[in-house]
Amino acid sequence: MCLAISHTGATRSTVDTARRARHAGAEVIGLTSYAQSPLSETSTHTLVAGGQDLVFGLETTASRIAHLVTVDALTQTLLTLRAATAEQTRHLSADVTADHSY
Repeated sequence: MCLAISHTGATRSTVDTARRARHAGAEVIGLTSYAQSPLSETSTHTLVAGGQDLVFGLETTASRIAHLVTVDALTQTLLTLRAATAEQTRHLSADVTADHSY
């Protein structure tokens, strides 16, 4: 499974990575602000969150917030559906993080 996130859906490194993952047989979830984009064409599943604001420069900020909320919702859903695996992974992540903190 690959989760690829790009506001425009046209970030070359993100789209190329999603294409490689898809070519390797992975399911690709693309999270973007644009339904019609290279990322949405590459993805197995596309989530559209955010959008085009009318105030110049604020669209990327709004999309980051919308994308963060979407990732949080996906995380909570997976935690609910796969509680045992999620708990093991959370402990592993906490151990790795603790090794890099003072």
